[in-house]
Amino acid sequence: MEMLTRYYIPIYIFIAVFFWLQSASAQIKGTIWDTKEIYKVPNYETISTDSAIGIVYQGLTYKGQSKNVFAYYASPGTLSGDRSKDKNLPAVVLVHGGGGTAFKAWAILWAKKGYAAIAMDLRGNDAKKQHLAGGFDEPGSLTPYFTITPNLNEQWMYQAVGDVILAHNLIRSFAAVDSNRTALTGISWGGIISCSLAGIDNRFKAVVPVYGCGYLFHNSAMLKELDKLSASDKATWVKQYDPSQYVGKAKMPVLFINGTNDGHFYLDSYAKTYNMVKDKNLSIKIGLKHNHSYGWGNDEIYHFINSYLNGTASLPKLGAIEMKKGSITSKIKTVVPIDQAYLNYTMDTTSVLKDRKWERKVVTIKDHKVWLSGLPDGITIWYFSVIDKRGLQVSGELQWMVVN
Repeated sequence: MEMLTRYYIPIYIFIAVFFWLQSASAQIKGTIWDTKEIYKVPNYETISTDSAIGIVYQGLTYKGQSKNVFAYYASPGTLSGDRSKDKNLPAVVLVHGGGGTAFKAWAILWAKKGYAAIAMDLRGNDAKKQHLAGGFDEPGSLTPYFTITPNLNEQWMYQAVGDVILAHNLIRSFAAVDSNRTALTGISWGGIISCSLAGIDNRFKAVVPVYGCGYLFHNSAMLKELDKLSASDKATWVKQYDPSQYVGKAKMPVLFINGTNDGHFYLDSYAKTYNMVKDKNLSIKIGLKHNHSYGWGNDEIYHFINSYLNGTASLPKLGAIEMKKGSITSKIKTVVPIDQAYLNYTMDTTSVLKDRKWERKVVTIKDHKVWLSGLPDGITIWYFSVIDKRGLQVSGELQWMVVN
């Protein structure tokens, strides 16, 4: 019995590690991030202790050495000062957008909701937004989103996506975290990265990209930057990094959040992106402003993620549009009563989608359906939306009346 015990433990550990690696590599395998170092749990150092803990973890190889990445980690235990009470926590990985950083407040927001959270800086900066020794080098403090360099590991998007995967590896390794209950959300450029990672890292149980989408080469504020590249570099960037190459492989549910008039991510490219995902929900809002706090302030994010990680009430969901006998309907799937339903529409024909004026009108809810007798004349784009008793808003798919 003594010999059995002696050999049983290492075999058990070997088997556990084997299956962890198998689950980790299920979709990463075959992508440009399929390197030995992407599957490791990165080493890290604690550099500050507060309501959120400041850490520096080891990223991918960059310019011949392991890159340093600053992040904040927060949990109910870091807030209370007693981490011994952190057990079996769901976890969320938080990805900032352009000009952003590792937002301490964002990590704390999720910790207050009972989550372990990690928010990393993808720009090579520290807690004071100063360059971190051994971190990514931003030329002139400008993020080189579209740079294609001879060395793959010097390209910002390659490093950024890798940093997020490694942050996921790290938080899943913490004893306080249930590694089978993790989610991802990102704002703007973080939304772009989140869309891609939905199809690359299938260990996440739910993903919420806010604003960001794919098909940047089709129509977006970023198209002008892509067009500055040579034809070869542009094709390389699109193949390696545009979310359209990955998001269609997403196996987890994805909630897409955006505003009708977002100045960076336009509705046609947005629709192309969400149409690639089988298990999706939408929350498209008239007048949603674009910045980090407005982005993560959408309560739908938490309720969507929490429904999949903690089994709480899910968001409502609108079904496909049905037209029959002059009526237009969409089935409502919900466990929370619906407060109001709307027709959201624009009559503008300008080709600049972000500049179109949007209106909405109350419509009928009948027999668990949104119901409308007919559309106003002159509509060019429209969609249904509903708001439940919690004040949470979801949308149906965009309906296009004219070619744009």
